[in-house]
Amino acid sequence: MDPEGLQRIPADDQHRLLKFLGIENFEEWRQSWIRQHANLGLDAWHPNSSADWLWSLGLPILSLASREPARKRLIGLSALPGCGKSSLGIWLETAARNLGLSLQVVSIDDFYFPADQLERSMQGNPWGVPRALPGSHDLKLLQQTLAHWRQGQDVQCPQFDKALRNGRGDRSGWRACNADLLVLEGWFVGCEGGYDPTLQDRDLEPPLTAKELAYRKQTEQILQRYQPIWTQLDLLWQLRATDSQSPRLWKRQQEHDMHTSRGSSLNGSELDGFIRMILSAIPSETVRNIPADVVIDVDSSRELTRIHLNQAA
Repeated sequence: MDPEGLQRIPADDQHRLLKFLGIENFEEWRQSWIRQHANLGLDAWHPNSSADWLWSLGLPILSLASREPARKRLIGLSALPGCGKSSLGIWLETAARNLGLSLQVVSIDDFYFPADQLERSMQGNPWGVPRALPGSHDLKLLQQTLAHWRQGQDVQCPQFDKALRNGRGDRSGWRACNADLLVLEGWFVGCEGGYDPTLQDRDLEPPLTAKELAYRKQTEQILQRYQPIWTQLDLLWQLRATDSQSPRLWKRQQEHDMHTSRGSSLNGSELDGFIRMILSAIPSETVRNIPADVVIDVDSSRELTRIHLNQAA
């Protein structure tokens, strides 16, 4: 990444974001990070990441850890699969470690059930996906983990490896998660129940089948079980796709990259089913319009383009 590279996000958007986060002097903030350039771990970014990812997303989040240390805060990060949130997470942890900041990134997908229970929870879904739907996560474990973390106890978070079981995934150990600032990321983080599951999506082709509609109703009910998690978020950030077809492109690229690096991934009908699930399991308007505090638009090339603030969220 070139930190001095071209930025597409308007300067006014960035200034408003920093002010929202309590940072009044933009130039002073920028210079403070430039002075720490050597410790920012910029090599941890995907080589194609633009400078906007650093200045309008990564460093603002990192600033939350640097400005109020020793305060437990949970930041939600909602973003569709393949858009770049994993690269962001790797960089956040790398930079925080280099700078001595207490920050960790936890995926809600690390709290998938173990393989056997995961298979049972996903049985019968019309897309044939092995994971990722509401209902595939151990919410009891997640709630207990967050409660103990808030209390300052030592906690262990599970880790999930999506390359295991020929791309179906399984748990792969545990790691300590005791940072003061936790970033909880996932594709439907912050999505609220109570929507009309029969709502047809204009851009969905072919339209919902009867089986998909029936399961979508079930998904809406299950999603309500996640609300106690969402209410614990101190801030919710969203990376919002500006093109309805982006998830299709991003997921295919993500699985291709995993197959290249790990030798296994979803493919063929499994991958097609996964993409269809992302596009249809929850109405697209529900996914787009979560009550996020900070919304950053992402185009199909994973370029960040605008920042929107919802100070009433």
